[in-house]
Parts: sequence; structure tokens; C-alpha cells
Amino acid sequence: MTHQTVPHILIVDDDECICKTLSAILQSEGYQTACATTAKEAIEKSKTQFFNLALLDIKLPDMKGTKLLSQLQEITPETIKIMITGYPSLENAVEALNFGADSYIMKAIDPAELLKTIKNKLETQKQTEKITKEKLAAWIQSQARKAQTSNFQQFLEETSNELTHFGLTKTQAKIYITIAALGVASASEIAKVSKIRREEVYRIIPGLEKRGIITRKLKVPRKFSATPPETTLQMLTETKLNTMKEEIEKLKQKQTELASKLKTIALPTKQEDCTIDVIAQKDTVNARLANMIENADKQIDIIASPQNLLIALTNDPRNIPKSIRMRIITEKCELNAFAKEIMQLSKANQNTVEFRQMEKLPYNLLIVDDKEAIWRAPQPISENAPTFWTDDPTQITILKTSFENLWQKSPVVQKL
Repeated sequence: MTHQTVPHILIVDDDECICKTLSAILQSEGYQTACATTAKEAIEKSKTQFFNLALLDIKLPDMKGTKLLSQLQEITPETIKIMITGYPSLENAVEALNFGADSYIMKAIDPAELLKTIKNKLETQKQTEKITKEKLAAWIQSQARKAQTSNFQQFLEETSNELTHFGLTKTQAKIYITIAALGVASASEIAKVSKIRREEVYRIIPGLEKRGIITRKLKVPRKFSATPPETTLQMLTETKLNTMKEEIEKLKQKQTELASKLKTIALPTKQEDCTIDVIAQKDTVNARLANMIENADKQIDIIASPQNLLIALTNDPRNIPKSIRMRIITEKCELNAFAKEIMQLSKANQNTVEFRQMEKLPYNLLIVDDKEAIWRAPQPISENAPTFWTDDPTQITILKTSFENLWQKSPVVQKL
């Protein structure tokens, strides 16, 4: 497998349109991409090429995504693996994380969030490598002289895999290790010991010279020696860090431009005006709540704990519209201080607020003008538990009926 300077990303999804779309987005950011529509194809590609990161659909035609994840952990453990699903569930998320997924995102994919996740993973990838440069240097020094022993090929294979994390291809790593083992060697000697074709050795050596990790001797035939492992690994590490910094800067520069560009996309398609969205990110949920409250015209119906309610309403009191009716169902608690804050908001905005209480809330819910609603479980098992938003009339009617039933069953507490 090869570890390239430019990050390589494998996209695994049985939907070719999704593969092409994600590939186009990532390539526009300077990444190299490869696509696979089956688990078998993904496994074969991972055996012949190193990918910095893999995007894996959880549902594939020939294998469950989590099973593919488990196999890729065996083949290429250093690859960052992000699971993608269109069917959010706690079971899928826990299973993916148990099998070694680095992250878990849902369709429809937000390009900006995806790029942000990739950027963060690239920044931390160097910290999660299995072996430090100091340990690898000591290993090479203590083992390299075993070139003539029977276990050298196994050593060469294992150590070249580790060196790929420092920006070399596997073939480049094998040539460097062989030269380090032999001390001074000709291309023919390097080819014989490393089992790499002599023509390939001649082709690769100039690049290693340019990097400064091998030196040409003024002899006939031409011979080469290796820069000491500590120096080599230090240079490779600095080069890789500089490259990653450049990639991150490029991502930052293109982020705003790409986000604006993606907003202009309007392909001719069948219009579906009413939808149900699944929102995973906390910041996105808070932004959607604020927007809904700000756009309220007549009425807001809320089911929420006092803490969640205060967060939603007092985040920016200026955004709460005037002259609207608010009906609030909350948990049984002491309302004095709580109601005082709501009263201040109500007087300032000339709003009517009614409180009712329940022992236990069945869910959190916000309905605005009977036109849009957002809801989630009352006590999410994890912070990544999804929140749902809809403007679908049928779904709104169901949620509204549920709210009215709870409202009628709950005793009147206070009217402001």
C-alpha cells in the first residue's frame, strides 16, 4: 500500500450518483479519490493502495457495512473510517463504533460538515499512528543488518508498511530499508535483496535522492548509501507536517467558496415541497430552533424541560416575535424563578404565555404556526441522537393532535 503526500480517499456506496457527487466535491478540494460500489471492490482496492480515509455506506449489496469496516480494520488499520447511513439508529451507530469507525454521519450529507470532519481527522491522524518516529528509527537500526537472514523479507514488509505513514510509498520504503541494511549498495544489489525490479529501483532512486534520504557514491558501478534513520524520519515528518498544513490552509480558503457554490445548485427535478429532515449536529439543531422561533407569526407550542426551554427562548430574546401566543408544557418543578424569566420575555414582546406541567415528558417538541415542527426524544441516549424537523402537513397534524391531547390532560399552572 502507498501513503501519498496528497490524501487519498476511498468512497464506498452502491449508489453511483452519490459516489460521483462526493468524488467531485473532494477532488475540488485537492484530494485524490477512488470509488467502490461493493464491499468486495473496496477490499480489493484497499489491498493494493493505501487510503488516508474511507467513507463507507452502512448498507451495501454484498456485505453489511459494519462487516466491511471490520475487514478493513484488519487490512489497513491506519485508514480513517467514516460510516455513512441513510437509516439513522442507535444500534447502527453503536455497532459501527464498536467495529472501529472513527466517525458516523447521516445522509443527506452536508458538504461543509463533511469537509470539516475530514480536515479534523487529517490534523489528528499523525497523533494516532501506531509507531513513533523514534521507535521506528530504533527498530530500523537494530534490525536492518538482518538483510541476509531468512526473516528479512518479513521485516522489510512490516517496516515498509510503517514507513508509509511518513509519506513514502511502500516501494520507496523498501528501497530505503534495503540500502540501510546493506550500508552501500548498487542498484542490482538493491533489486536482488528487496525483490524489486532493477528498472523500478533506477526509476525511484532519484526521488529518494531529492528527498535527501539516500546519497549517491562516486563509484563505478553507481552505489548508494542511506541517510541515518533518525535524520531520515525527522525530514519526512517535517515534510509531511508542512504538507498537511498547506492542505488545511487550502481547505480553509476554499470552504466559503465551495459552500456558496453548492448553494447555487438547482438541478431540474421533481419538486418535493414538504419533507422530514434528520438533524444530527447540535449546532445545526440550535440554529434551526432559533430560525423557527424568529419566524413565528401567531403561535408557538412547546414541550420541553425548563432547562431546554430557557436555552431555546433566552438564547437571543430579541429574536422572539411580538404579539404571539405561547403554550408551554414542561416538567413539574418550582416555576417562580423559571416563570419570572419567561414573564420578562413576554412583557417585552407583548406575548401571551400559558404553562402546564406533567410528571414526565414523552418527548421534546416545538410547533410554530402549525406549519413546521421539530422534535426528539426527551433524554437522548447520546449527544449524537438525531433530531427531526418537518413541514409535512400530515406529520404536523399528527404532532399537533398529540400536543392537544397532552395539553388537555395537563392541569393549568399559570397564565402570564
